[in-house]
Amino acid sequence: MKGELDDVTIVGGGDVGLLTALSIRQLNPDMNVSVIDDFQQDVPQVGKSTYREIQTILHGTLEINEAQFISKVKPIWKASVYFRDWCDYPAFQYPFDPPDKYPGPNTPNAVEHYYYQYDQLFDSPDHLTKCEELVAQGKSPWYHKPDGNLARYDKVAYHFDTERFNGFLRKCCRKRDVSLVDDKITAIETTGSHIDRIRSDRRQYDADLFVDATGFSRVLRGEQDVKFRDFEFPLDSAFNVRIDRSLADVVPATVIETGDNGWFWQIDTYDNRDLGYVFASEYVTDEAALAEFLEFVEDATPDGATGSGSIVFEADVDRYEFTSGYYDRAWVDNCLAIGNAEGFVEPLQSTALTANASLAIQFANQLSAHGRVDDDAIRESFNASVRRTWESIYDFIGVHYEYSAGDTEFWQAMQLMEISPRTDRIAATFDRYGYDWTVDVADAAELAELKIFELPDFYTVMRNIGATSEFYETNDFDVSDDIKREREQFYRKISAQVENNHLTVEELYRDVMNL
Repeated sequence: MKGELDDVTIVGGGDVGLLTALSIRQLNPDMNVSVIDDFQQDVPQVGKSTYREIQTILHGTLEINEAQFISKVKPIWKASVYFRDWCDYPAFQYPFDPPDKYPGPNTPNAVEHYYYQYDQLFDSPDHLTKCEELVAQGKSPWYHKPDGNLARYDKVAYHFDTERFNGFLRKCCRKRDVSLVDDKITAIETTGSHIDRIRSDRRQYDADLFVDATGFSRVLRGEQDVKFRDFEFPLDSAFNVRIDRSLADVVPATVIETGDNGWFWQIDTYDNRDLGYVFASEYVTDEAALAEFLEFVEDATPDGATGSGSIVFEADVDRYEFTSGYYDRAWVDNCLAIGNAEGFVEPLQSTALTANASLAIQFANQLSAHGRVDDDAIRESFNASVRRTWESIYDFIGVHYEYSAGDTEFWQAMQLMEISPRTDRIAATFDRYGYDWTVDVADAAELAELKIFELPDFYTVMRNIGATSEFYETNDFDVSDDIKREREQFYRKISAQVENNHLTVEELYRDVMNL
């Protein structure tokens, strides 16, 4: 039998490194798992937003107790990405329950539902899914059932305070016999692409498998000759700052607005409001971008906010640089790269943390399902899945720019950017067949490559930013009064449930949990 992987050493104790350690340990309990990092350093203030799958990862696969998690980490629940102003289109949301907008399988007269959604409901502020209503009404997913017990609508994600989240993950690692080693790697010994051992100033470390989770530093990956797939997004820089905000002002969504040379984010955590500007340095100087960002910060400061935390100076602003793309082989020889060490796509849809946590679970499952055998075929199978993940994220983000608008040099360049044959196929499929994503189309293999984001996700965003379908434009379908009535009742019921039953974040934390 081929060599068995018994010892894994992860370099990098950020969120992805710790989640990788917990995943490997959970699914391969006989493996010795260590994480090496300078744990005295401050936790980077990035990666606060997630998407829906994070719930399954944390509380399902990793079996992290939800009540303890909430008590210690104090997350804010995220129900959507709220495009408050995207290229001057009317405000819209990309919620985590988009299929609820469309008819289910085997629905009679389904075309009337599709057409009604396309023609009338897609941008209606009065016809919102539960996720969209949570955002519109500023509510959490938590509510009291008739018996008085708390329950949660499950199609939501999290916003984290990264310091509190990382500290919680460290405690989970220690409880599950993951060794946390406070050290700094200074030298890598290799033979070709094989990592022989790694060293600090104090000692050397040997392992059957090494994991590079060092972010953009790419301490181990930088020693391997691996092709990098550059997505060629011009967005390459970001400003970031935090301001004070009360729990009463929490917005349960990642809020997006466009700027002259990129886009702004607003992410509410338990402690503050995190604000950022992702921009393309090719089109604007740092000074001009910073001035634009500070104007956005002023506008995003809640009314009535006072105190030092509501006043932002240039010195308070952090600056980051990044390149969008990925290495075409995540697992090379005896080294896996994960997180930003493997790849990154500009963060419009907050994909980094959750996507990499999902890949960590998948990697741990590969080890478990194949007896932790060091096998080239298993390695390549995993690498192919990683490539699909990055390409799917790239496609979904790219669609936002394919339908963008704006007269600055940056936005004009983005409108001319060619994303991929898959996004062209998605647009053509929507144009020809409308919302029916079950139809068997030519070149279906291209659409089969989608992972994470699927056709309902694409169509929901595309329609809100100007995409049209020839099928609906050339066929004027009549929508029966019964279907109109059913849709009205469906959405009114959701709105009333959220208004009457759901708690605000402030009510949940202060009145129910007494935090």
